[in-house]
Amino acid sequence: MKKVIKDYNVEENEENIKKWYDGYVIGNTDGIYNPWSILNYLKNRDLMPYWVNTSSNDLIKLVLKKSNTIKEQIERLLKDEKIEVTINLETVIKGIEQNEGNIWGLMLGTGYLKVVETVDISEGIYKVMLPNEEIKFLFRSIVKDWFRDKVTGNDLNSIMKDLITLKLKEFRKKFEILAMQMFSYLDVGENTAENFYHAFVLGMLVSLKDSYYVNSNRESGMGRYDIMLEPKDKNGNSFIMEFKVLEDMEETTIEETIENAKKQIEEKQYETELRERGFNNITKIVFAFKGKNVKMEVY
Repeated sequence: MKKVIKDYNVEENEENIKKWYDGYVIGNTDGIYNPWSILNYLKNRDLMPYWVNTSSNDLIKLVLKKSNTIKEQIERLLKDEKIEVTINLETVIKGIEQNEGNIWGLMLGTGYLKVVETVDISEGIYKVMLPNEEIKFLFRSIVKDWFRDKVTGNDLNSIMKDLITLKLKEFRKKFEILAMQMFSYLDVGENTAENFYHAFVLGMLVSLKDSYYVNSNRESGMGRYDIMLEPKDKNGNSFIMEFKVLEDMEETTIEETIENAKKQIEEKQYETELRERGFNNITKIVFAFKGKNVKMEVY
């Protein structure tokens, strides 16, 4: 690839080409680029998702849509994390959405994932990640489609605009409507509820990637916040978000859950990181859930 990059006089963009189209592994050989995307890039000189747009991704979208667990894993993949999954290397297409091993096998076999570590070959357990920016672009579009499909009467972009311009009454109203639509559509188990709601909001925030750094589960102060939105424009509004599911053993009302979440934000000093970076316009938002009921408070 270095010779091709040199021969076509695109050396100044070598690192971005690598990020977009490299990342595949065959046997013990890594550093393999997607040839179709490379040829199209050399022709057009634009970093674009060439290969993933050559055919329909409907099957991938369908099988991912069927599983809440898969959706949580996709969120981690989009953060460039390695995830440990069981993969069926002899994927059966019929009823594929009913078997997660088949889903991961399909994505691996069709180039949407790469194996970075074999954990237990006898059990088919591997660590995988997204190979490059082109595939990440596809998964971001899939996440957007999930939410776009369920937004009725409220455009997702308008909801996000209400948030970042601090039209928070409008944001709250639209968010609660959207949440009820989504949670009525999906079966959210009690043991995974908080993670699901977290992933749900992160999916919404994908659309802000051009103007915000969206950080999740990172240390700040004396703890780990759930979500932090840091504006790329230093004059923009920044946000800290905390998610809490009502704990029956500790709380009797969703209002108590909200107060406990606010207390956690303050005691753990989650705003420390933003303050140290010179951000003062900080809005804190608490999302509290009980089953499919959601309440939001801003302060």
